[in-house]
Amino acid sequence: MLKEKDVCILIPTYNRSEDLEKLLKSIILQKEHPAKLIILDQSKNEKTKNMAQIYLKKNKFIEYKHYKIPSKNNALNDALIKIKNKFKIIILIDDDAELIQGFIKEVLKEFNSNPKIMGVGAVDINDYNKFDFKKYNSLKFKLLNFILGFFLLPHKDNHKFKILGPYGNTSTPKIEKDIRDCQWISGFIMCYRDKVFDNYKIPERIGYDVSEDIDLGYHVYTKYGNGSLVIPKRVRAYHHYSDIERYPDKKRIFVNHEDHFNFYYRYFYNLGGTLKLIWELFWINFLNILRVIIKPKKENFLKTKYLWQALYYCMKYRKRIKNGESRMFLNEDLSMKNKF
Repeated sequence: MLKEKDVCILIPTYNRSEDLEKLLKSIILQKEHPAKLIILDQSKNEKTKNMAQIYLKKNKFIEYKHYKIPSKNNALNDALIKIKNKFKIIILIDDDAELIQGFIKEVLKEFNSNPKIMGVGAVDINDYNKFDFKKYNSLKFKLLNFILGFFLLPHKDNHKFKILGPYGNTSTPKIEKDIRDCQWISGFIMCYRDKVFDNYKIPERIGYDVSEDIDLGYHVYTKYGNGSLVIPKRVRAYHHYSDIERYPDKKRIFVNHEDHFNFYYRYFYNLGGTLKLIWELFWINFLNILRVIIKPKKENFLKTKYLWQALYYCMKYRKRIKNGESRMFLNEDLSMKNKF
């Protein structure tokens, strides 16, 4: 029977001291505490460190470590190596999340209910509260969703978290029942058994990442099969989607395409997967051009330009991306290199 002593929480953070403090408070206020909570700080300033020291003094289960290289995934891999075989449940939480009371209790209850469950995801209450369900249920939105699904591109689908291809996945804005057949779980909170990380390393990249959740989730799904990933409706939390340190359009578009190309090489590098990649990229380009035609704004022109630059970069450096190299377009301070 899994208990609180079996749980370790890892929180990577980057220049978000206020968001992190809100998360820490929500964890401390839980009736059930993890055996260990480690703050993986990559911030440029001392704000996060100074804030964390206050909580370290009052809560013995909290630890703090600073990393010079800003990389969420590198920090997580480092921590996972150090806590290996010490805890049975590892919870990875984004610094802009916030737990509701009873979260840890519900996660443990889920893992204890079935030994085949390898990963537990959380329901995002904010996504539910802010989502425009009137628009979602409209004929126009349903038609758009159908088209995106036909193109194997990301779209909403009731109670489904599936991987469609190198670029495509489904998610649902409204979870009214347990989802027991996920192929990935949202990265803002991911709860996994420690054995999941045996012979697995999260792809290491500096800076922001957009695919660590689908990479880890799909790895678990392909290894352990249907039913290994679940999102129970009672495991809930807030994701506040902090604007701090979000990338501007050009950098974000480069990151998005490089990460999905890497995902393609890791899981879809075969004839069927390559055909899916070509299909998805064709329609991504088509939809971007269509957007420029319908709304010829400077912003849309630039996004299409950045898309083509990013795809050219991915093709040019495809061998290095295949080998796990990344962010060749970034300097150490996370600024874009001039040649890109």
